[in-house]
Amino acid sequence: MTEWHEMTALELGRGVKAGEIDPVALADHFLDRIEAADPDRRTFVSLTRERAYGEAIAARRRAAAGMVLSPLDGVPIGWKDLFDTANHPTEGASALFAGRVPDRDAEPLRRATAAGAVCLGKTNLPDLAYSGLGVNPHTGTPANPHSPQGDPRVPGGSSAGAGTSVAAGLAPAGIGSDTGGSVRIPAAFNGITGLKTTWGAISLEGAIPLAPSLDTVGPLTRDVADANALFSIMSGRPMADLGGVNPSHLRLLWARGHDENELEPGVADAIEAAVEALRRTGATVDEARLDSYEAVDDLVIQHGNPITLEGWALWGETVEANPGKLYKPIRDRISAGRDASAVDAEIMRRRFPDLARVWRREAAGYDAVIQSTTPVVAPSIAEVSADEARHSRFALLSSFNTRRINFLGLCALSLPCGWSEGLPVGLMATAGANGEGGLLRTGKAIEAVCTELFSR
Repeated sequence: MTEWHEMTALELGRGVKAGEIDPVALADHFLDRIEAADPDRRTFVSLTRERAYGEAIAARRRAAAGMVLSPLDGVPIGWKDLFDTANHPTEGASALFAGRVPDRDAEPLRRATAAGAVCLGKTNLPDLAYSGLGVNPHTGTPANPHSPQGDPRVPGGSSAGAGTSVAAGLAPAGIGSDTGGSVRIPAAFNGITGLKTTWGAISLEGAIPLAPSLDTVGPLTRDVADANALFSIMSGRPMADLGGVNPSHLRLLWARGHDENELEPGVADAIEAAVEALRRTGATVDEARLDSYEAVDDLVIQHGNPITLEGWALWGETVEANPGKLYKPIRDRISAGRDASAVDAEIMRRRFPDLARVWRREAAGYDAVIQSTTPVVAPSIAEVSADEARHSRFALLSSFNTRRINFLGLCALSLPCGWSEGLPVGLMATAGANGEGGLLRTGKAIEAVCTELFSR
């Protein structure tokens, strides 16, 4: 018999609806697992136990009356600790926000609650959600569940706890945010699925911001179908029809060469194996080096990282007034925006939409553009914590491929596709703005091929 923590969120929802799973027992199951596996609160920084029980009891009554609210009614979900939770601390897992207790839920949480989802608690993240590694000395860093014995690896960030919670079976799904890769990186490092949504597709009301013109909300899940359901609930859009997808009908463009100097051999091998498996099923996979990606990289080199620019504009005074309350590598990244000019910001504001149009021309006729989510697998927590230069290097590498997608205003999906040195490798599929429906169908077809490569 499959254990509840091994089931997808939709499978659990179907069990609740059929009367086969009691939502209260289900909440207990996950809360007990969290207490046992995460006593130091490195994955979940806090639990909303009383709220979870109240919501589970209500879900039990609805199921008994045949009045479930959605396919995820009664299913427990974890929430990144930057989404406001009414009357419960929402501190961004940072000393900077200690004691912050909002009086209402963030809009994505409100929508999920209206659909019957059960709020388990708040998951960990690095300061200001500005790290692709997920290291947090203040709350402690959750170890990647796939870490080799005696060598804890980073969880990926910034949705660090959301990623480890799903991979470790502490939650059926987690809700994160993605400004430059913060849903897709932990999805790749933890061997799960992560959906980066189009900016504005899901409301950011009630979420602690980093770069408001780039921040997005997205789910981390066990599979594409769960991501589809959660995207629908939080966005209000209909679920994509994932029935009848066929990998042999796919037309994919493999963006090659952009990370050739950074791509670890094992990651390269896993991506090539996934492409060859897709081709064997009949999928068309063409290869190209994209002018749009090259131009984005050049623009950032010349004028600065827009995340840093916005982050400094938003948080600079707070950071300067509280320097000891932020992890130094993140404080340094934010502070790098101090010397940016308004001209730099305006040039990027004007150029990125132009480059998005170039991308659309390059990707025309394809279901998605694919490449590695990250060019590296999860590095050692000890290694990046002890050496600032190594931390900076791996922080850059973690978002090397993902951040372009945010700058161009696209949507993307990270899917587990294989292994390197015993650690998961993610394949990223990218589609145009507001193309989540087609992307999820494409992702479902890719998933059908890659699942076998990822299984051990």
